[in-house]
Amino acid sequence: MNNNSSHNTSLDAILGQYAYNEQSSSTELIEFTLKSLQSLLPLTGFKVVKSRKALEMKTKELLISFYLQANRHNTAGTSIEVMLHCKVTHIKHKSYTGLSESYYEHSEIKWYELLGKEAFRDSLLSMMEYITQHEIPLIEQLISDPRGVIAANVRNEEIEGNEQGKHKENEEYKNDAKLKDKIFSPYFYYRYGTDAQFEQARQRYVASLSEAQKQQYDEVVIKFQADKSSPIKRGED
Repeated sequence: MNNNSSHNTSLDAILGQYAYNEQSSSTELIEFTLKSLQSLLPLTGFKVVKSRKALEMKTKELLISFYLQANRHNTAGTSIEVMLHCKVTHIKHKSYTGLSESYYEHSEIKWYELLGKEAFRDSLLSMMEYITQHEIPLIEQLISDPRGVIAANVRNEEIEGNEQGKHKENEEYKNDAKLKDKIFSPYFYYRYGTDAQFEQARQRYVASLSEAQKQQYDEVVIKFQADKSSPIKRGED
C-alpha cells in the first residue's frame, strides 16, 4: 500500500470516530484533534500531553511541541476554533526565565474550526499540510544538524543583503530559502553558534525589546554566562 492510500485510510478512520456536536466541550475536541494529528504525523514518538493541549516528542537534546490554543471567543455549541503553535526547546534547560529560552518558536496565524465533521476534516488536512511542509523539515534538521541550520541562516542573510538575484537559480539557495522566515532565539545561537553569531542574534533580539525588558534580559544573560553550574554548556551534548 502506498503512502497516499495509507494516509487516506487513516483519515477515513479518524473521521469515522468523529462524534462531536453542539454539546461537546472544547477540551474533548482538542484532545481528539491532537490524537488525530499524532496518528498522521510522519515522525513517530509524539505523545499527547493533555494538560498542555500539546503533542510532544523528546530527543537526546530537544523537546519538540505542537500545541493548540483555543480561541477565547469560542461560543459553546457554535464554534470551537484553535490556533497551531510549534516550539523547540533544549530538554536540559531549567530556570533562566528572563532569557529567550526556546530554540525556535512559530505560530500559524490562522484559526482552525473543529466543530462539525467537514470543518474538522478541512482543518485537520490544513494543519497537516502546514506541519509537514513548514515544520517537519526544520525539525529533522534541528535533530540531525543544528549547526547546519545556523549556516543556512547566515547564507540567507548574506544573499538577501548582497546578491540575492544572482543566486535565485542556485540549488543551495533554494534549500536555504526554506529557512528564510524562521526565527531562532539567541539561546539557539549560544548553544550551537560562534561568539560572533550569538552576539549578532542577541543584538537583533534586544533591539525588539522595551527598555525594561532590555535591562532584564542583560541581567539574565550575565547570570547565564557566569553560572558555572548552568545546565547548558556551549558544545555540550
